Amino acid sequence: MRLRQAVARYLRDRQSDMATTIVDRVTTEQEERSNLDQILRAIPFKRASKAIPFIYVCAIAHRLATPSQPAALIAAQLVDALLQPLHIPEEDSLSGIVVQPTATGLLQFELSDRAIASWLDRLLTKALPQQPCMPFTSVERQMLLPTTAIFEVQYAHARCCSLLRLAHSEGLITLDRLDVAPLAWRVVNPPSVPWLTSTAQLCLNHPVDRRLLGYLVEALDCLSNESPHRVQQSLRSAQAIAQAMQAFHRVHPLWRKTGTELNLVVSQLGLLLATQRILYALLADGLGLPPVVEL
Repeated sequence: MRLRQAVARYLRDRQSDMATTIVDRVTTEQEERSNLDQILRAIPFKRASKAIPFIYVCAIAHRLATPSQPAALIAAQLVDALLQPLHIPEEDSLSGIVVQPTATGLLQFELSDRAIASWLDRLLTKALPQQPCMPFTSVERQMLLPTTAIFEVQYAHARCCSLLRLAHSEGLITLDRLDVAPLAWRVVNPPSVPWLTSTAQLCLNHPVDRRLLGYLVEALDCLSNESPHRVQQSLRSAQAIAQAMQAFHRVHPLWRKTGTELNLVVSQLGLLLATQRILYALLADGLGLPPVVEL
């Protein structure tokens, strides 16, 4: 979601003293104090809402609070500062995100439908976060990765690939680079996925759509995680996505709709491609397994 990047860039570029304070209080590393990665690690974010709208909270004000500067006051000051114009890349900005302080001193970030659409666009075109998969023996692999669970995830990934190829052959979308690994597939026609309606509402409004979206968001958080339990977390996340994807497909037989519903179908196919990309990353980077394209 890049909320942490937006906050960190602000602290680094506009409030270097505050950024230094964060590093002083939260980290013990002896690196350059203005380093963005170091500030990033010091900013705690937590997803507060499992449903849409997606809501995140940040407790950084509590890390900075003093007896004379309570967390609620610092949170309000940070929100005022974050709402000021800042010359940073659009993908690192807070565009489409409602930022407000809470009475308990948290920063609350609520993603609008427009922000979710922008996130989905980046998900289809940008590199996904990567962390090296922890090496383990064949015995450990058997214990950590049950065969039934892995098959369920691999089947969902292969099913995504076959449905996307079918949509391409039926002319619903045009995919580029089908001769290489699915992680490199791109939608080239239409030029952009119509995620939003004419009233700026997300087209993906069915409960199964929202459920799948929620699991994709959780998966990206998992892929960015350096936890020692990352393999187990990746498997749970991948299974949840696999099951949500199957429910999504049962509700949306994608190739049967035409005419005025075509934009909706394209947005559903965009979500399917996003699902395939994240399943690929969970398998390859989270679990250390080669994703299969056909079963």
